[in-house]
Amino acid sequence: MNWLGIFGDALWIIALSMMAGGAREAWRRMDAETRVPMQFSREGKPVWRLKRNVALLSVPLFALAVGLFLGAQSRSIPAGPDMLVLFGARATLAAVFTLVHMRWLSAAVAQLSEEGALRS
Repeated sequence: MNWLGIFGDALWIIALSMMAGGAREAWRRMDAETRVPMQFSREGKPVWRLKRNVALLSVPLFALAVGLFLGAQSRSIPAGPDMLVLFGARATLAAVFTLVHMRWLSAAVAQLSEEGALRS
């Protein structure tokens, strides 16, 4: 194991913990039967919705799967320029997944708040 692999793992752990923390806070404010908007149209209206459990767990679990795949790949590549490229991809994807998740979660919570579907 090299240092780039360890730093890449640390970045994914931080990203996943931020996604899980945001999802946990939103989870607490919603009833179990709440249907969370998953996709928005250009006008900002929800296009389709999923139940709270599936909606709030889907993105972090997908990010976990991608992170585990990239982590396994980083352990199979010998040290060199390829390792640096993979570290860059891992670091970028961890940040992108976190930003996309937080942006979506913010929009979903705002929409549910507007509809009066959140607990205080």
